[in-house]
Amino acid sequence: MKNLAKLLQAILFIFAVAAILLLSDLSNRRKTSFSVKEKYSVAIVHWIDAPVIEGVEAGIFKALSDKGLVQDKNLSVDIYKASGDISMLNSIMKQVQNQSYDLVFVSCTPALQVAVKTITKIPVVFTAVADPVLAGAGTDAAHHLKNVTGCSVVCDFETMCRLISENAPKIKTLGSVYCPGEIISVKFKEEFAKVASKYGLTVKFFPANNTTELPDAVLSMTTSKIDAVCQMADNLMSSGISTLIKGVVKSGLPYFDFNAHPSGSPMESLIQLDVDYYQNGYDAAILASEILLEKKSPGEIPFISPSKVVIEINPEKAKTFGIKFNAETVKQASKIAGEKEPFNPPVKIAMVHYVSSPDCDDVTAGILEQLKELGHVRNGDFTFDEYNANGDVATLNDIVKVVAGKKYNLIFSTVLATTQALSAKIDDVPILFTVVADPVANGLGISYFDHKANVTGIDGMSYTDKGVALLLKYMPEAKSIGTLFCPGEMASVSSVKELEKSCRNYKISLVTVPVNSVSDVADATTLLCMKKIDAISQLPDNCTIPGFSSMVKVTRKHKMPLFCYISSQVKAGAIAAIAGDYLQQGKEIAAIAVRVINGESPASIPFTRIRQIKTVINPNAAKTYGLQTPDDLVKTADKVFYEKSSEKK
Repeated sequence: MKNLAKLLQAILFIFAVAAILLLSDLSNRRKTSFSVKEKYSVAIVHWIDAPVIEGVEAGIFKALSDKGLVQDKNLSVDIYKASGDISMLNSIMKQVQNQSYDLVFVSCTPALQVAVKTITKIPVVFTAVADPVLAGAGTDAAHHLKNVTGCSVVCDFETMCRLISENAPKIKTLGSVYCPGEIISVKFKEEFAKVASKYGLTVKFFPANNTTELPDAVLSMTTSKIDAVCQMADNLMSSGISTLIKGVVKSGLPYFDFNAHPSGSPMESLIQLDVDYYQNGYDAAILASEILLEKKSPGEIPFISPSKVVIEINPEKAKTFGIKFNAETVKQASKIAGEKEPFNPPVKIAMVHYVSSPDCDDVTAGILEQLKELGHVRNGDFTFDEYNANGDVATLNDIVKVVAGKKYNLIFSTVLATTQALSAKIDDVPILFTVVADPVANGLGISYFDHKANVTGIDGMSYTDKGVALLLKYMPEAKSIGTLFCPGEMASVSSVKELEKSCRNYKISLVTVPVNSVSDVADATTLLCMKKIDAISQLPDNCTIPGFSSMVKVTRKHKMPLFCYISSQVKAGAIAAIAGDYLQQGKEIAAIAVRVINGESPASIPFTRIRQIKTVINPNAAKTYGLQTPDDLVKTADKVFYEKSSEKK
């Protein structure tokens, strides 16, 4: 019995020790189960492609980077764009569902609606969604689907109506466009009318289901009996705000807005209550980092709103309508448009080009125009020296030496070759680039957010998704398109890769033919026309830009429809283009330059895409190629060129 008792004591002792060891190691075992992966895979699905969505995307990448998740290091990111096409969105979401992503970001209400029906096992984090509950993600901010959370956006109707009634009491009737087919727009319409009535205001609403119907809706609104326009934010306005502003400015009515005015362009609204979409993306990505790194369940994370909203007022514009903002409104404003301060001391600026081209000339004009609008005077508070290598590498290298020796305060550059040459030799002066395709792939940074400390800028990547969509409006049955590219030009290679992705999105094949010099463009175009293609969608590069007239001659001989991505090429004979507004890009980079001159580090400013694009068409050229221009394009195009005639717009 004694031996049995000792044995039992020994067994109990062993169990006790084991229990102590298990308890002492509990925290370590928990840490192991929540360990950080070596690399995460994330998808971003966009319903539309618009400047506000680019802001969301920039905020996402910055927040993830701040949390230690850096693209191409421990994070891989696939970006999908539905371009406002619901069938494409459904296809994308099914594809995402079948991939082994760790998390999926979605932007805009339609993307969230499709995601909640399609994706059930992968965490989904939404951005740029006005009402996630109405979109089917839950019953309220705290009670929602287990795999969904995110950061919503709302129009602050209460603040806007209060500010209008306090500062412009004579305004009683407002006009606003809404989208009947968009549930959020309809809900905003109801909420806006309800809040406005509290402040003695009436709102008249004018329907537009898409950008094609928008010009007529704006005309109907601005010619009705209203005192001012106060435009809600919705998906239609994300892509159509420039069209609306154009019509409102023409009408001469006071204008209030919940949409950001196009970057680099003058503020036309008197009051703007703007959701900070960059902050929206940033805040959503912080939630995503908690899911990825802390293993939180999305269902346990309440929906949130952006942590920052921007109130911007325009006193100078308000004066033209006899409106003066009261002291309290001025105090509340985050930004006051039109405030001008000269550079002190004066700054020395260099502008360096590799080649002469219309897009580079427009960038320069935009820079000087924006600086002037901001109250800066050339040869007053800044000097501006312009250099051009005229396509010669030796001359470019000599220019770089000269610029480095003159100790400029800031350097602007156009195209990749110029920017690479400058950044290789100069690391103590801010370099701001434009018209550079894929700056990351071409060595200017690890990502759009992690780049050379003295370099930032705006890329020149063509909007190939929109370019292919435009081509299909003329040729809906097209199955194969072609393009020339320059194998020795990295920017050209990057652009072709983007066009390949866009063609896959539209289930179109892409045929490419290399061209190595301007003198080879005609022969290469002839070869391309002999391929089994329906049309040419020509990307810009240093060979095809100067040789484009040859492309026009050859394609007309072969009756091969020619589309492009530069406005001047449409004027020269191409059918149509989704073209970067390079004058606008110059204004945007000038606005960034002012921030840098005032002390902001280029390292803290992410690379961005050109934000303003134009639909440019040439109906006479289309007829020459045997095509008819759709009526809606004539009505909605930003520019219409007619050969041997004056420009219509």
